Amino acid sequence: MDAAMVPMMIFTVVVLMLIGGFILLLPLARRLGALVEHRMLSESEAAAGADVEALARAVETLREEVERLAERQEFTEKLLDRPRTPGS
Repeated sequence: MDAAMVPMMIFTVVVLMLIGGFILLLPLARRLGALVEHRMLSESEAAAGADVEALARAVETLREEVERLAERQEFTEKLLDRPRTPGS
């Protein structure tokens, strides 16, 4: 066997192993990618649900605060509209 043939044979075997590995592992890699994507989407949907609940609580808190401010504003306007008596 010629010494120049050994590197070419090694290169050929490596290339064939790479091609075979890609052919065999590509379906597994796709399935793993789909599984990871599904898991990430599930987690993001759960996080989105929690975000919606947090926003709903924040909106409710703001609504209550605006309601209290409206009551205070109405009270202040009534006090300012009331005629003043000279003694008070």
